[in-house]
Amino acid sequence: MRPRKGRCRIEVMKANIAYKFELMPTREQKRIFAQAAGCRRFVWNKAIELQKRCLEQEVPFLKYTELARLLVLWKKEDDMLWLQEAPSQALQQCLMDASAAIQAFKAKKNGFPKFQARGDGDSFRIPQVRPTDWDEANGRVRIPKAGFVRFRKSRSIQGKIKQMTVSVECGHWFVSVVTEMDFANDGPRRPGEVGIDLGIAKTVTLSDGTVFRLDVESIKKHEKRIAVLQRQLCRNKEVRQKLAKLGKANPFDKREPSRMHRRLKAKIQNHHRCIRNIRRDFMLKTAHTIAQNYGWVAMEDLKLKNMTKSVKGTVEEPGKNVRQKTGLNRSLARVAPYAMRMAIHWAVFKANGRLILVDPKYTSQTCPICGYTSSSNRPSQAHFGCQKCGYTANADVVGAANVLKKSRTGSVRPCSELGNKTATGTVLFVAS
Repeated sequence: MRPRKGRCRIEVMKANIAYKFELMPTREQKRIFAQAAGCRRFVWNKAIELQKRCLEQEVPFLKYTELARLLVLWKKEDDMLWLQEAPSQALQQCLMDASAAIQAFKAKKNGFPKFQARGDGDSFRIPQVRPTDWDEANGRVRIPKAGFVRFRKSRSIQGKIKQMTVSVECGHWFVSVVTEMDFANDGPRRPGEVGIDLGIAKTVTLSDGTVFRLDVESIKKHEKRIAVLQRQLCRNKEVRQKLAKLGKANPFDKREPSRMHRRLKAKIQNHHRCIRNIRRDFMLKTAHTIAQNYGWVAMEDLKLKNMTKSVKGTVEEPGKNVRQKTGLNRSLARVAPYAMRMAIHWAVFKANGRLILVDPKYTSQTCPICGYTSSSNRPSQAHFGCQKCGYTANADVVGAANVLKKSRTGSVRPCSELGNKTATGTVLFVAS
């Protein structure tokens, strides 16, 4: 049916949404999860080993169908009968992921896949989920080989479930559910417009003067504690190696670490988890606030990879101010500008808004009043003073205002950064 004249065009986008819930398994279910994750890791390492031999012998890589046939043979061997106790879907999906990694390596998009070690982050993925497997009313989910497992229901899921991933973090098991649903941009767009400047001292600065600051001091406290624990971990390893030479202890083995080694690793992982939660909480709250107040959002198209390049140099030509640049790179990684951009992108998209990316060139050196551009306009990191008209303001606010101005005047082209298929268009645009 054709839309009538005068009616607005509704944009429909298929989007994947991820939900994560903490599982509450029994002791037997934890054993089954650990066994399934171990089998998946074993199959991955074995597949990568075969592909590495093919690379060394300069023969074609094994395809997924060939690896799947080998998996059937592995399950029948006497020393690998325990693979039959793991979910077949998880092992097959592991081989598909290994084949995809090899294809990315052949296309020179990524390096050669690495072997996986046992530890925190073990997981396995179930690509096919039936509607009866997810019992949201009773707060439980069916996991192959483990049966129904209770989970902490924090919110209701939306859309059709496509796949599930069971993973462990700091001794706690989680289930990640990916759903697919249609978004229709049929709601009214908010009238507000705003430009955003991302920085280090001021994490997010809006063109109207609003500032959002990340709790960097809390992150630094966790980082200091991680550094202390890392030194203890190294000393524990060195002591064990010395005792092994004297015949008073077993040699250090990553596959069978000592109780002290496992305890220190768990503490380090917990601190990393706290840092991630602090950063994620700030990003989601900031993105939600911006999306609810503004319908037109402009941001800098920052290239973080180019910004964080090392200046160490070579032996013949050593770099200058290496220590200062290292500290700057660490601060940029702590703020995570790209993750912040993606959080704002998703929040603006759900609120039926528009996100515009502009070229960051000279945004902090151009006067928003007269348009005069010069490096002398910014004598310090926080101060901006136009040498032509005398306009003064905070440098971050000026940068945000110029970003908004560029989004209005530049040519806008669509860009599908979220990687989702659309019927009528996308929600992310690039201004050039």
